[in-house]
Amino acid sequence: MAGAEERNDADMPMRDDATGVVTGGVEDAYGEDRATEDQPIITPGHSLLRDPRHNKGLAFTEKERDAHYLRGLLPPAVLSQELQEKRVLQNLRQFKVPLQRYMALTDLQERNERLFYKLLIDNVEELLPIVYTPTEGEACQKYGSIFTRPQGLYISLNEKCAFLVRGRVLETLRNWPEKNIQVIVVTDGERILGLGDLACQGMGIPVGKLALYTALGGVRPSACLPVTIDVGSNNEDLIKDEFYIGLRQRRVTGQEYSELLDEFMAAVRQNYGQDVLVQFEDFANHSAFTLLEKYRENHLVSNDDIQGTAAVVLAGLIAALKSTGGTLADHTFLFFGAGEAGTGIAELLALAISRQSKVSVEEARKKIWLDDAKGLIVTSRNETLEPFNKRYAHKHEPIKDLLEAVKAIKPTALIGSSGVGQSFTKEVIEAMSSINERPIILALSNPTSKSECTAEQAYSWSQANNAYIFPGFGLGLVISGAIRVKDDMVLAAAEGLAEQITPEQIDKGQIYPPFSNTRKISANIAARVAAKAYDLGLASQLPRPKDLVKYAESCMYNPVYRSYR
Repeated sequence: MAGAEERNDADMPMRDDATGVVTGGVEDAYGEDRATEDQPIITPGHSLLRDPRHNKGLAFTEKERDAHYLRGLLPPAVLSQELQEKRVLQNLRQFKVPLQRYMALTDLQERNERLFYKLLIDNVEELLPIVYTPTEGEACQKYGSIFTRPQGLYISLNEKCAFLVRGRVLETLRNWPEKNIQVIVVTDGERILGLGDLACQGMGIPVGKLALYTALGGVRPSACLPVTIDVGSNNEDLIKDEFYIGLRQRRVTGQEYSELLDEFMAAVRQNYGQDVLVQFEDFANHSAFTLLEKYRENHLVSNDDIQGTAAVVLAGLIAALKSTGGTLADHTFLFFGAGEAGTGIAELLALAISRQSKVSVEEARKKIWLDDAKGLIVTSRNETLEPFNKRYAHKHEPIKDLLEAVKAIKPTALIGSSGVGQSFTKEVIEAMSSINERPIILALSNPTSKSECTAEQAYSWSQANNAYIFPGFGLGLVISGAIRVKDDMVLAAAEGLAEQITPEQIDKGQIYPPFSNTRKISANIAARVAAKAYDLGLASQLPRPKDLVKYAESCMYNPVYRSYR
């Protein structure tokens, strides 16, 4: 045949019939005989040590080492999980830079899952700022530089359906190895904490949230799926970074964005069923409210920035009443920040006032004032307001300065969700103190650099943290098999948290219980949420357990090592 090369049998690989080993053969591009390349040899023990879910490291017993081909693959010493935990914590404390601790914990999670969660549960107050805010914010900013291996699923515009071409989002979901997913935390990275558009590098947020779903709420790690939707970024510095891991294009909006989210939600439902919780996280305001309203009637969805923040703040306010006296309706609330967090809190607060005082939600809103970057939200600004905060536009003269707004409105509670650091100045706090004997001041923005003030500066009782609410809230949805999230469930979560504060803690000026009790707190919140799901006829796990608190506790993931036969 013209153009064909003559075959030289000497160049063909040969197989030894006795051993099955291939010898000889052509050279590769580097002049090396392929038959001499290292071949991967994976033994059962070798695989076990590289499986983070089952690896116990030096905690494997002598019997287990023999049974699972680990003899010689580990040093002779056998260490308990407790001793391993002590060693890891000792090593972590040697790092002076929080991001180094974050990276060390990430490495541990990828090597030994149970030890990671045992460490986090036993030392939650020390490690929460590392795996959650504020350190996870810095981790997202530097995610491209510290990236080692994917911890979640990335769905980009490359997977979106096109004209007459079937989309690949469902196919992409099916690439995830776990099939029994109960909780998905998803972000598009447009508003990561108070740090702005970090796009694909926002994956650190879903990963961190789900670590707390397991550590604090007891949801199995294998049932958690972190997802990042990559539609580009408007952060020019980010997409020019040589280590950036996402699409290098401007962020898409409008129909193309909506179609990708529609395809994602449809694929989630098809692949995992209608009772998988999809938690939207760190979407920009214009997307967050739209997505929650769009999908909440046909999917099990929540938004922690809107609902979780609202629940934890409402719980703090309810607890504060035990010290200040009166009811929610007796107070006047001023929110500095009218985005998804501020408006979400205001809406849940209005619902709570409505329920307690037997008045309409519209009437309850009159006790609540919002202040944004342009000043107090009043009726004269109606034409420029978003629909979600227009309902809080009251008749009043325009006021642009926060201090002047405090003096005019005379609020008993000042709540910050603006992302504007140090906006609660000394003068603002002094004004609140002159108006009220015991003012309620909550600075919610994160990371710390974006907080309106520190707890010490505000003489505040405690800092609110969403980690009090969302792990137990999600667990309650999971154990009840809830198919929808209703506002009354969020209200139940807030009331469940407020119940956990003791009179002794109130006497000390606290409005939240210590984080060391978070698993107990989560079980009680889960029970309240599950009970409301059953009461509303939205629970699919039947029959209803008699003791929902004990049932919640029994369903919690336990990271203690298991014995292998």
